[in-house]
Amino acid sequence: MQDEIKFSYNWNNKLHCTYFTTLRLRNDRKYQKGRNYRITVKGETIGEAIIQEIRHFKINQLNDYITGIDMGYDSRTGVEIIKKMYATVSWEDQELSFILLKKTHATTSITTQH
Repeated sequence: MQDEIKFSYNWNNKLHCTYFTTLRLRNDRKYQKGRNYRITVKGETIGEAIIQEIRHFKINQLNDYITGIDMGYDSRTGVEIIKKMYATVSWEDQELSFILLKKTHATTSITTQH
């Protein structure tokens, strides 16, 4: 079975692009450079993509550059959103992964931003 990267929201309309990013909790078993993933938005498959690069860091290292590209928000707002999404996470030791993907196959277009 092919691995899946799920999105509940098309942040910054990035999923319309050939290259797009995602911020995720670090998970080296799931997210690996060179691996192909099925991409879904709210349960609907929109295509496939290969991870091109992964960078790891702590939440306090997020800056406007990363959150602006990935989410379309400044770092203060981006951090607030991430902490709400992962409300049970202890951020002292938890790392995030900033993942760059390249779409390899589109199965459907995304019609709405939400």
